[in-house]
Amino acid sequence: MIVALAGTGSGLFRTLLSVNLAVLRARSGRKICLIDTDPRESAYTWSCERRAARQWPSIPGRAPSSRVLEHEIRELAPEYADLLINTGGRDSQASLPALIAARIVVVPVTVDIDVDRDYPLIARLNSARMFYPALKVLFVVVTDGATPAAERLAAVRLYAAHVISASLAATVLHCMADAITAAGAVSAMPRPATRRRLPNCIRCTAKSTSTSGRPFF
Repeated sequence: MIVALAGTGSGLFRTLLSVNLAVLRARSGRKICLIDTDPRESAYTWSCERRAARQWPSIPGRAPSSRVLEHEIRELAPEYADLLINTGGRDSQASLPALIAARIVVVPVTVDIDVDRDYPLIARLNSARMFYPALKVLFVVVTDGATPAAERLAAVRLYAAHVISASLAATVLHCMADAITAAGAVSAMPRPATRRRLPNCIRCTAKSTSTSGRPFF
């Protein structure tokens, strides 16, 4: 399965989700490859440091340029059960080939959303569905502060509705703002989690708040 992590912000939450999902899937016995197309390569650095420390499970990482990403996906897909692709921002060159190849796209968002600002990502997600109509898109509300007010969550649902057949995760993830060090490496490691409870795969989660969305994984 190919899972893409897309986003509109700085990429911190996208990186946290990608590395923790990689560990979650690897601990379930699946052969994982983490592909990082973000220019900062935080997820790739995390993968290299983890393997150098011989931490289990081992998660190989790649950091291909956008120019060769499509070829890299074709080459790696037969070798791994899951490819997790940490894409760049909404306007990155790597985002479209990753979204087209994906079967699931996870989009971490904050409550500070803006349809006009984020329209390029919305357009790319809808374009990807033209290549794979069964594409599943999951929006996940992430915050490093208090639980968002109901009207803020309602605004996120309206935002997600701009993407065809998108879903909103059933929980809000509360993450520590300092989960990534100044060097760009992920400093928090995931703890074991069940497959259907997405928040439990995030070690930086302080708590989760239920929304009216439905579970996705």
